[in-house]
Amino acid sequence: MRFRRRSLESEQRTPERIEPLNDAERQWVAENVAEATRTFGGNLTVEALDDLWARLLRDDPDDPNPGLNMVGLALGHLLAERLGISWVALTDAQGTDIAVRGRAEFTVFPTNFVAKRYAGGETGFIAPAFSEMVRTAESLS
Repeated sequence: MRFRRRSLESEQRTPERIEPLNDAERQWVAENVAEATRTFGGNLTVEALDDLWARLLRDDPDDPNPGLNMVGLALGHLLAERLGISWVALTDAQGTDIAVRGRAEFTVFPTNFVAKRYAGGETGFIAPAFSEMVRTAESLS
């Protein structure tokens, strides 16, 4: 599981810029979360996302990005709901990415988190990672 952590030296050289999502980004998140929710008849859970991810990998799509985005953004949505944290656009030395961010700079890049597991065909990681992320975020409160 990867949470963004950097040394003080890196933070001093490249300050982060955190902005609210723009209208297009909010719409993109909402559409992907709605699609994931429809897939499960309105019952979106981290266990359901684990199942969906396994199905997507089995189907071996020509373009995995729509599935990566849907699963990642649905994971971010569940984190934001559970923890009361916000969606942001975070820009740093690595570029700009959509993230969920809470107190004590708790930050998760959900689409990146899911995408890193694509090449290795990893499954069954979403529910345990979600639990760990929640524990970590709550310990920072």
